[in-house]
Amino acid sequence: MFTQEDVNIIRNELPTSSVMEIHKKTGISRPTIYRFLNGEKIRYISQERIYVAALKIIERDKIKTNKIKKERSRILKSN
Repeated sequence: MFTQEDVNIIRNELPTSSVMEIHKKTGISRPTIYRFLNGEKIRYISQERIYVAALKIIERDKIKTNKIKKERSRILKSN
């Protein structure tokens, strides 16, 4: 279902510690998660669960980064 391009985008956007977080959220083994991120074939249901968990982590990370940037701008403008 997911193209190699889809997987590459997810892999490049994920923070470094995310494999362990995906493992904890999904119960899928870390080797299986690494196989998915490296473009190897795994069960479709596992692909889907990893992909959804990864998207949630990326979204959370972007929200956190944007908050930090806004706070930095606010602080620097007030000086």
